[in-house]
Amino acid sequence: MGLSQREAGDSDEGGDLAGLSLVLGLGATGYSCARYLHGLGVEFAVLDSRAAPPLLASYLQEFPDAQVELGEFKVEQLCRASRLIVSPGIAVSTPAIAAAAAAGAEILGDIALFARAAQAPIVAVTGSNGKSTVVALLAAILRENGSAFGLGGNLDGENFKPALELLIAEREGARRSDLFVLELSSFQLETTRELNATAVALLNLSEDH
Repeated sequence: MGLSQREAGDSDEGGDLAGLSLVLGLGATGYSCARYLHGLGVEFAVLDSRAAPPLLASYLQEFPDAQVELGEFKVEQLCRASRLIVSPGIAVSTPAIAAAAAAGAEILGDIALFARAAQAPIVAVTGSNGKSTVVALLAAILRENGSAFGLGGNLDGENFKPALELLIAEREGARRSDLFVLELSSFQLETTRELNATAVALLNLSEDH
């Protein structure tokens, strides 16, 4: 299994990420998780159950030495890890994931990683509908106020930006945010034990959420 590593010590953020982390899913969120972990210098690998993940070529172009495991998740494969970082939409009830959890692997997602490392207050918006409208209103108010804020999470279209990309941008020299506004799906919250949000908007809920 291919691992992507750098010299450790560049950041204190990786202090609670000892051992092997497996990123499951190489869509936009999984890609952001891999980029984030690579920047921390921690040990990780990327797995995707699909034969041709949509961002595989881009990932290998950015990290040409990285190897990605493709195909059905295997129990013995996942049980090697200290933690599984599961992309939204991948069911944590998948047998191999459930077996790894039973064996002691931590199960989390990109928002859990974000919440551990964010240095500014988090405003979280979730619910079955109305999330994007509320987030857009918050963003408009913050822009009018001249606030430095980061906007990310489960957004649509041109506004889409995985939450971890906000921390990666700061690490690469972007202006630090005074506040983070995140739109969160039920899938993201399912793998988030502690959000540490300063304010939360819980909108309309339906049974499937």
